[in-house]
Amino acid sequence: MGRRVFWVLAGIAIFAGVYAFFSLSRPHLEKDFSLYDLNNRRIRLSRFSGRPLIVYFFSPRCKDCKEEAPLLNELYEAYREEGLVIVGVGVKYPEEVREFAERQGIRYPVVVDQDLSVSRDFGVFFLPHLVFFNRQGKIVSAATGKVSPEKLREYLESIL
Repeated sequence: MGRRVFWVLAGIAIFAGVYAFFSLSRPHLEKDFSLYDLNNRRIRLSRFSGRPLIVYFFSPRCKDCKEEAPLLNELYEAYREEGLVIVGVGVKYPEEVREFAERQGIRYPVVVDQDLSVSRDFGVFFLPHLVFFNRQGKIVSAATGKVSPEKLREYLESIL
């Protein structure tokens, strides 16, 4: 009986150690959220922790957003092999967000913030709004309004 208890406790200790190693070795994001994507799957931002990350808040009704989306697509394609993740957060209207993503040919994940709770949490008052996370999960920059391609690349370099 004593030997069995020993092995059970040893197994629990090993499991706890492995769990702690894998959960603590991964950086945690400074801010996190969970929203539904355009295929009605829940996406948690923290699943991308440990990678350079851009969160892009946009509206299909925003003129500057329409101009910025193609540039973000280009950056995503150019840097995703280096681990870059872009998550688009469309505000309010799911069907308009879906149409916008299709029309713009967006290839990165897009989620919908219908009640604007995530936008409020990130301090978004004007669109477009970009938030840049480094590999350690820290927010290193944020930008509101249309960003020039040069400035966008500068922000990107700070998180790669």
